[in-house]
Amino acid sequence: MRLFVFRERVIVPENSEAFSRVLIDRALTDSGWDLLQPRQVRFETRAGGRADYVLLDNRGRALCVLEAKREDVDPYDAKEQARGYAENLNAPFIILSNGREHWFWNYERADQRDAYRIE
Repeated sequence: MRLFVFRERVIVPENSEAFSRVLIDRALTDSGWDLLQPRQVRFETRAGGRADYVLLDNRGRALCVLEAKREDVDPYDAKEQARGYAENLNAPFIILSNGREHWFWNYERADQRDAYRIE
């Protein structure tokens, strides 16, 4: 197992969901999301039936469910799991990510086009 090391301290195992979240957090921040602003992003930490991230619109409604997986897991495999979360939250969009590979899915229009891989 490789570890992510910062200033000679082990932070998180590189092949863990926590490390994937470090990469996802960076991508969200680079895209303009303020992760410290609960009016923009909610983090779901309870196990079982919860989305990992919920991105909110300017009215505080669920806009996008982001499902995080370990780097060695194909994020596309979580598509149906994330769909259930999005349906429960009435969020029209889904992002599936393992920190390195990302898929965007407008599941409300899934009959017209499937998920898109984001580079």
